[in-house]
Amino acid sequence: MALVERNEELKTLNRLFAECARDRGQVALVSGGVASGKTELLHTFAEHARGKGATVLTATASRAEHSLPFGVLKQLFSGPALPEAVAETIACLLAGDDLAAAMADPSAVRPDQVSVGRSRAVVLEGLCAALTEAGRRQPVVVAVDDVQFADAPSLQALLYVLRRMRFARVMIVLTEWALPRPARAVFRAEVTRQPNTTHLRLAALSKRGVEELIRAELDPVTARALAPVHHALSGGNPLLAHALIEDYRAEVRSGAGREKEMAVGQAYDQAVIACLHRWEPAMLEVARGLALLGDAGTPAMVGKLLDMGADAAAQVLEVLETAGLLDGGRFRHPVARAAVLRGLAPADRAARHLRVARLLHREGASETQVADHLVAADQPDGTWAVSVLRHAAREALAADRLDLAVARLDLAARCCADETEHADIVTQLLRVEWRSNPTAALRHLTPLLDARARGTLADHNAVHLAKHLFWSGHTEDLAGTLAGLAASVAAGEKPKSGHIGLVVGWLSFVNPVASARIKVLPKPSGRNDPWSRAGALLDRIRAGESDARTATDAEHILRSCRLGEQAFGAQVSALAALIHADRVDRAATWCASLLTEATKRRSVTWQAVLNGVRGEIALRQGDLPAAARYGRIATEGLSAQSWGVAIGSLLATRVSAATAMGDHQQAADLLRQPVPEPVFETQFGVQYLYARGLHYLATDRPHAALGEFQRAGELLRAWSIDLPTLVPWRAGAAQALVALGNREAARGLMSEHLALPGCRGPRTRGIALRVLAATVDPTHRVSVLAEAVDSLHLSGDRFELARALTDLSHAHSEVGAAEKARAVARRALQMAKRCQAEPLSRTLLPGRANDEHRMPEPDRPSLDVLSEAERRVAVLAALGHTNREIGGKLYITVSTVEQHLTRVYKKLKVTRRTDLPTGLPRQLQTQDDR
Repeated sequence: MALVERNEELKTLNRLFAECARDRGQVALVSGGVASGKTELLHTFAEHARGKGATVLTATASRAEHSLPFGVLKQLFSGPALPEAVAETIACLLAGDDLAAAMADPSAVRPDQVSVGRSRAVVLEGLCAALTEAGRRQPVVVAVDDVQFADAPSLQALLYVLRRMRFARVMIVLTEWALPRPARAVFRAEVTRQPNTTHLRLAALSKRGVEELIRAELDPVTARALAPVHHALSGGNPLLAHALIEDYRAEVRSGAGREKEMAVGQAYDQAVIACLHRWEPAMLEVARGLALLGDAGTPAMVGKLLDMGADAAAQVLEVLETAGLLDGGRFRHPVARAAVLRGLAPADRAARHLRVARLLHREGASETQVADHLVAADQPDGTWAVSVLRHAAREALAADRLDLAVARLDLAARCCADETEHADIVTQLLRVEWRSNPTAALRHLTPLLDARARGTLADHNAVHLAKHLFWSGHTEDLAGTLAGLAASVAAGEKPKSGHIGLVVGWLSFVNPVASARIKVLPKPSGRNDPWSRAGALLDRIRAGESDARTATDAEHILRSCRLGEQAFGAQVSALAALIHADRVDRAATWCASLLTEATKRRSVTWQAVLNGVRGEIALRQGDLPAAARYGRIATEGLSAQSWGVAIGSLLATRVSAATAMGDHQQAADLLRQPVPEPVFETQFGVQYLYARGLHYLATDRPHAALGEFQRAGELLRAWSIDLPTLVPWRAGAAQALVALGNREAARGLMSEHLALPGCRGPRTRGIALRVLAATVDPTHRVSVLAEAVDSLHLSGDRFELARALTDLSHAHSEVGAAEKARAVARRALQMAKRCQAEPLSRTLLPGRANDEHRMPEPDRPSLDVLSEAERRVAVLAALGHTNREIGGKLYITVSTVEQHLTRVYKKLKVTRRTDLPTGLPRQLQTQDDR
């Protein structure tokens, strides 16, 4: 290692050596922190003295040999450096009876003993004479490294010699650690009071010194860039600074790092451990105590933890600070802290964390600090820990640190002896763990069911149990839990009856099989909380009364709730209400907002569920690529097992989107994925059956499709939730019947469908009218389809509108209105392409002129330039109506229609109605809504 910023000290030692050569014996005491470069300085000086012809005797004291009498002395005189005659004399002294008698003297093991006995005096006098004799021939340098670890007899010998060497050609160089209170205080005082003693104190390297150290091994530019951070992390300790250089070089060699970037790795880690192991065990123990205590690591706390005085702990901490390991009482880098703790056996480390937890709790530290150590110990420790862990878990949840909350609650459950509180903790565990890993959360269902059987599970916890029983497909257990909750709500006087009522009502809606035991469904509580309002929404949806009021109430819920575990059910219910009310545009906006929040909150399950909902919304908007994309993202967010019964709805969306886009292989692959049988006891199963029917219908299997649609209808009617907004199974069955040539039966189904209370929304009604048109006489088909187009353009479903326009084009063609057929076909083709509905596009392409394939210009003037009257005319023209039809609908003359159209063309910079923007009807409707 390069000797940096030690030139002055080296010059001083060289000067002292020169004085020694002139018969002036010298003593140099070199003090410095751990790994401060004392040894390197000593070796460099020794080489210089040897080069000048000196006899150099060296020894290194060791903590392991500090109890070995005369161990350092024997090191000094066992080498080949001494002249042969002198060496023989010293060998006789060290092997003689006088040395044996000296070692047997009890005072020989006392490090504070200054006086020497007769036997030792004989040996030491002989050594002095031998050294003096050796010095007459050439200077003698006696160098002892880490003298603080030397044995007591050797220290006494060194003191004896240095007192008698003032006028001999002998120089003694000792290195020691700079400690607040030196361990060999008497010896050190004797050394420093000698008039020929020079005390050299080694300071930590400066920033410039660290840069010089780096420049010795790397290029100057890199050295200049790395010096500040290397100095900050090493504290000027040469050993640590050099280790950082090694880590940097290793990082660059591996290709993981970039030039001029700092790296902290294995070399730094090992250098920290090397520093700590150079001194007595107390240094490592204090470092470990500080590492465990973290920010609470004051000298007093370290002392209490290690059963040592605060002053003693403070001294050791000062040593660590001097050594560059600490900065302001804290480790300079996490790697250093980790290195200190890594050597502990798991059981020992756990015991230490538990001790720290108890100490911090006793000293009034925060619950979070205490809980961290309890979790690290991973050992139950009585009831006192339960409240600490639960409070800390709430703080972790507030910060959306779900893994941390789970760890704290899991340990709290193991510490808790009270059955009711234990069930409460396990319920909270279930709720929190579901947000990140629904599969892992399943482990809590059995203990909660056992608690329910024992009567130790409170109603508000049974609510959460019911939700997760539904999710995981435990229908039988769910049925019993719902029946108990419904009875509890009926009894009244429950502070959370709104929430309980919503959960019971929602679960009975999505899983009617489990709700069969419920005698009376809970009614809305009348309170103004989100759950009561969401419960009222569900009642209206169930009754087929989804309307503008439903949408307004749903948005009120979404505005008044912040995304959270308790509010999530109400928010999803509100989104469902908007979807059933055919307000998918508003549902999309709210869902996107919730999804952004869920992403920020790092809830994997919330994100997956909301992506699934967003996919269904996109499907109802006719945005097939988006539906497929959101469905795929939702699938990737959770495993199939984690999705539980909700996998049915997710697969339904993906299959429907793939089918509409003509990717029948993808749809078939999705349908081959196994789904749990309980899925078909829920609405999700009905959605799955409907999507599978669409796939069969699109792949020319009308009989199989009819079976799927009919099975879906049977389930919905059996469950008394036959809602066309949920699954328009009659429309699917009617299309299958038409494909089989049974138009009469199909017409009957659609007439029944249109008479249902839930068939009032524009999308539901538009789809029904389109299917009905295929069953009526061609002369009436155009009018039915025109009405279907009018409804669907209001709904915002571009795919269904494209289908209706396609059918309308064919209907015009059948009655000989070729021009109308072509105009409508152009519009249908443009819309089908935007939806990426390839099968639909292919039905429109054959025989078309090239200009009919042309997509509209992307940039158009704002529609705000149109007057109200011009807007109404433009919408009907864009939908393919003739001027006469437009006049009839708006009660104006054909001439007026023509005048309006002329102005529309001019303002929108188009030349004919087929050039009107594809989304004009919907765009204008959106503007009107605003």
